[in-house]
Amino acid sequence: MSPELTVLMAVRNGGTFLPTAVESILRQSYRNFRFLIIEDASTDGTAQQLREYASRDSRVELLCLERNVGQTAALNIGLRHADSPWIARMDADDFSPPERLEAQMKALAGHPEVACVGTAVWEFHNEPERIHEVKRRPAEHEGIWRAALHGSGLIHGSVVINRQAVLDAGGYDERYRFAADRDLFVRFLKSNRAMNLPEPLLGIRRHGGQDSFSLRAADEYIDIFERLLLEDGFPADDRRILRGSLAYAHLFRARCLWAKRQYATGWKDQAQAMRICPKTFLRSSGDSVVKGLVPKRLRSFLQPMKFHD
Repeated sequence: MSPELTVLMAVRNGGTFLPTAVESILRQSYRNFRFLIIEDASTDGTAQQLREYASRDSRVELLCLERNVGQTAALNIGLRHADSPWIARMDADDFSPPERLEAQMKALAGHPEVACVGTAVWEFHNEPERIHEVKRRPAEHEGIWRAALHGSGLIHGSVVINRQAVLDAGGYDERYRFAADRDLFVRFLKSNRAMNLPEPLLGIRRHGGQDSFSLRAADEYIDIFERLLLEDGFPADDRRILRGSLAYAHLFRARCLWAKRQYATGWKDQAQAMRICPKTFLRSSGDSVVKGLVPKRLRSFLQPMKFHD
């Protein structure tokens, strides 16, 4: 009989971080799972590392791709290959404490109406036990939905999610490399309920090799929110949130452009943000996204002004 749960990991060139992630899953107190690892045509020793784990633990199933397809496509391959009702996500540079899967499967058993359960997470740099920052998302579905329209109602690496419901929602959109989870969760949450556990049950490693805060990521965020605003069916309040999210994505891209000294293009994004949602522009004018981009004299002039989006 197949396990109820598949832990799905996609990895390319896992390097020194991979053993911490893999061993944290193999040490889970919840034991009834398959660990499906999609090895995305690595050029280092990742494949051999993973073969050794598979030879020692029968729960590890290794699928080696002949050519590099990228994480988004690799995750879709894993979704189609798995045959369990539930999928737990795990990235190759993160860490799951031993109680993670047991807590999530228990939550799902107690809430049969829920098709996804995420958790709070903590960030770390080198050692998982040294917590840098804890991040939480709303616990209840309604708050998760609103947060998803803002861009992040569920933390992707933390979720245990209904496999068939993900497939019914269309799976991951392979146009997106950095923001495929944000796009998926909005589609998924339209038809499925979710919850978040308040306990931090995933450690997310922060390191120099990550580029989810890049210019390309900003382009993807803008594309997603523009497409959502073209769709029918969102009530007025949700559309206001989406406009604010699109404006914020333009401000984020402005920061990325300014970091590359592309000042004129960055100011165009600033103007776009102001046009799309003045409230978001003004509310953000003092934060890390636009601090230093809007002159202090202009911020002090604009702040008292009232706009309606």
